[in-house]
Amino acid sequence: MLRGFLLFFLFLNLSIIKAQVPSMSATSLTITQTYCSQTNLSWTNGDGTSRIVIASKDVPLSNLPQQNVYYLASDSFGNGGALSASEFIVYNGAGSSVTVKKLDPNTTYYFSVFEYNGSGTVFDYLTSNYPQKNRKTENLILDFTMSDDYQCELNNRTDFVALVTQTNPQTLTYNWNFGDMTTSSVSSPAKSYTNYGIYKVTLKVSSPGCFAVVSKYDTIAPAPIVDFELDPAYSNNTVVQCFYKPDGSPNAFYFKNNSSYRYLSTPSSNTVFKWVYGDGTFDNQIVNGDVSYAKPGTYSVKLIVSNSFTPRDEVCSDSFEMVLEVREKPIDTTLLQLDSVQCINNNVFNFDHKTKDITASHIWDFGDGNTATTSTVSHTYNSVGNYELILEVTDANGCYDIYKDSVAVVEQPINSFSGLNSSYCINDDDVMLIPLTPDGIWIGNQVNSAGVFSPSQLGSHEISYAVDEDGCKDTFSSSTVVFDIPIFNLGSDTSICQGDEYVKKISKAGASILWSTGDVDSFTTVDKAGLLWAQKSKNGCTYRDTLQVRVIRAPYFELGNDSLLCGDGVKNIDVTTSEAIYSWNDGYVGGVRSINSSGSYSVTVTNKCGVYTDDIDLTFLPFACEIFIPNAFSPNDDGLNDVFKPSGNVTIKSMQIFNRWGELLYKSVDKFAWDGKYEGSFAQSGYYFFIIQYEKPENGIDMPYVSSGEVYLVR
Repeated sequence: MLRGFLLFFLFLNLSIIKAQVPSMSATSLTITQTYCSQTNLSWTNGDGTSRIVIASKDVPLSNLPQQNVYYLASDSFGNGGALSASEFIVYNGAGSSVTVKKLDPNTTYYFSVFEYNGSGTVFDYLTSNYPQKNRKTENLILDFTMSDDYQCELNNRTDFVALVTQTNPQTLTYNWNFGDMTTSSVSSPAKSYTNYGIYKVTLKVSSPGCFAVVSKYDTIAPAPIVDFELDPAYSNNTVVQCFYKPDGSPNAFYFKNNSSYRYLSTPSSNTVFKWVYGDGTFDNQIVNGDVSYAKPGTYSVKLIVSNSFTPRDEVCSDSFEMVLEVREKPIDTTLLQLDSVQCINNNVFNFDHKTKDITASHIWDFGDGNTATTSTVSHTYNSVGNYELILEVTDANGCYDIYKDSVAVVEQPINSFSGLNSSYCINDDDVMLIPLTPDGIWIGNQVNSAGVFSPSQLGSHEISYAVDEDGCKDTFSSSTVVFDIPIFNLGSDTSICQGDEYVKKISKAGASILWSTGDVDSFTTVDKAGLLWAQKSKNGCTYRDTLQVRVIRAPYFELGNDSLLCGDGVKNIDVTTSEAIYSWNDGYVGGVRSINSSGSYSVTVTNKCGVYTDDIDLTFLPFACEIFIPNAFSPNDDGLNDVFKPSGNVTIKSMQIFNRWGELLYKSVDKFAWDGKYEGSFAQSGYYFFIIQYEKPENGIDMPYVSSGEVYLVR
């Protein structure tokens, strides 16, 4: 009775400690009959008693099922157990297929199958090598075109064309509803309405597993009667106006709407007015329009009235047009010839308005208190300064215009520039020279028209800047020298043996030298690893070059003791040494290798710092990788079976000993030998339960194993 209870207890503990995970995953996962909202999955079951299917939306599965968790499932995506906001259980059972529903169209889903064993509160999932496939659901995109969605009721006709895009072409069913209790089932029907109105046209299209609907409005509207005139309530409101009126105010046209209308519903809600003024501007929903033009010309003003809810002027509308004229301004600036800047000495400014209207009156104001009244004048200023020039012109039609400009009377220019250094190094950055007086001319073979000096040519250079302010001329010059850069080459990166020195030398050639070691002569000595640089300076021009120095050691390594290894084991060897040549007795030439066959191996490693050789004997035993566990021991210090100790050419990771009540008496992760004692005293004779975790190589990989059972302690 007691032994049976002990075995039950030990079995219960073992079921908790060692998960009973299936060893074979499901295979042959297949996805078929995918539509817009569902798809069918099937697979070949693994060796689990049950399995779950997880569907992940848009991205591959990122969360694995947790051990000892039971997941509720629903074949409608989003209703089953959730691993995340986009990962749901769509199947849980012993079968091998499921139809997943409630999928979004045109969306990629990833499906994964996990085998598991268990019941109650213990569920063991196989989460490695699980099958996973993805499939994008079909999509049905629907739209339709109308040949004319806004027209009058007279002779109206609308041609409809269904536009359907399917990712997987299927037979389609069409259902048109034209909003007037008439329908059609063809893909491209034509429709004429008997009455005006706004009709909601709906198209429904379906195919196996897919459905889409779209609606648009077709407007059949009555036509208005449109008329307008220039509003007589405004003075001087004529079809011909000056750009500027004689009082200086701009042109302005005011219109009175005399139209009559018919309506789809009520006048306040659906009569649409649009004034198009002919200059690119317009007004919407203004009953009586008005406009002022920004430039002279002839303009056609149109009033468009539409009796619809939608403010459109293409169809079912009427319009009325009136042609207006805005007279040219009396001043044509393209015909003006004006002097702008002159030196104070002997200045004579000529102003000429070459007007085509010989009857136009002119008034010139020169800004110094003097005026003139002819179209062509000359004027001399008595002092340096800026003067506002004003020209006012009135033509025979009474149209008025004004033009304002400025003239300058200047002193003899003060000329120089800054920004040029006395010397540069070849190919330094370009330099922007800054003149004291703008708008001059740069002179020199290394300066461009924008005043940018380029130090791209060796030698001396003279730069000049010349200004001319309407006859006021001056030239300023400055010089600079462009020196060469003392370029040299330290050579390639190098290495030295530990304890040696490295001497590097460059030509001084009249330049100053600085090494990263602190030396200032033409050579330096290096005895450690690092970045070595030298800097050479001459005439203010500096050049630096670098190389990397590595310190390497003579070869030294240990292949280890001669060893017995498992038949499918591997001996990994790494004798990598800097800049070395490797010579193995079996012809191998690398510094890193993996050996899986018996034999004597020797390697000689040579670099410029030395030579080193080592060897090792390896024996691979085909049947030596098993664990041997005694079933009894007697801790009586007679030298025979004094301890309970597993053996074999395996790697033991941990060992635990329990008494018949499940109490842990011994636990070890390093020595793995129980002397029969618990808390310093020998345990009683009897059976004890052990759990041993170990690893042994299989196909070159250390695989984990667990052994458990009984051992008898003899006292």
